[in-house]
Amino acid sequence: MLSKETLETHYSEYASQPDEWVNNMEKTKRSIVEHIIKTANFEASHEPIKIVVLGASDKRYISVHQRVFSETLKRTINMKTFDLDAEHLGGESNTEIKHDVTQPFPDAPYAIIFSHELMKFLTPEEQFSTITNSYQALEENGLAMHILHEPSIKGTSELREWQNRVNPDELIKKLDEIGIPATKITFNSESDVAWLRETTVIVLQKK
Repeated sequence: MLSKETLETHYSEYASQPDEWVNNMEKTKRSIVEHIIKTANFEASHEPIKIVVLGASDKRYISVHQRVFSETLKRTINMKTFDLDAEHLGGESNTEIKHDVTQPFPDAPYAIIFSHELMKFLTPEEQFSTITNSYQALEENGLAMHILHEPSIKGTSELREWQNRVNPDELIKKLDEIGIPATKITFNSESDVAWLRETTVIVLQKK
């Protein structure tokens, strides 16, 4: 688990990112979510659609995620965000919740569970625990998507020295060994940043 000091430095750096960066991230996230929802043939059986986002580096992403999911699904949503620390998100509330995602998720089940580049903040063991928890927290016909980009997988220069590489194939193999079905979907997102285009998503669906 990363130290509080390391996380605070990361949050501070992210808070200094211009709105143009966040706007591009919204475009990137939207294209990914639309692709996965369509590819997985996800259909919510009820409203509001209960969604949890695992981690957010900046409070501006709270509204980004709200827009991306509500506009993609065209349905009423009920969204929460789990983070190891909630101060950078404006403090803990009914929707921004301080939670260690390597532990079982509170208030389950969820229709959609979403993480975007969370895994590089976790050790390989923590990555596996978190993905396992996400499957266990899904409702019937629920969908979990864990998004990775090239630096996390290949260890290119954008990956910080304190961050971890992610091996999606190994994670999927380990999940299969304990009876959790997972697939890997690879495609190019619509992003203005080169390293955010090559996208890999670990997808879990509870049938």
